[in-house]
Amino acid sequence: MDQGHQEGSTHYEGRAIDIFFRPVSEENRRDGWLLAHWLVAHAEDLDIQYVIFDDQVWSARSSRGQWQDYRASDPGNEILRHLDHVHVDVVRGGTD
Repeated sequence: MDQGHQEGSTHYEGRAIDIFFRPVSEENRRDGWLLAHWLVAHAEDLDIQYVIFDDQVWSARSSRGQWQDYRASDPGNEILRHLDHVHVDVVRGGTD
């Protein structure tokens, strides 16, 4: 599959997954953050490289493991801003 994500997306390499929390609401936002923080807490064990959610990004490479602002290519698009889903990007992937 080669559609539905931005060009160069790690989804196409089998290294990323999106977990949706729809519709965008406070309850779903809270649940999304619970998952996002759990993923960060287990990032080393799961080989996680990036977690993106709710206009924020966490990177295994960032200093002190802090969340940073995420700038979407289209600020008016809630999907590209990751407001309705947690994006998880791992170091390795494959189609085996």
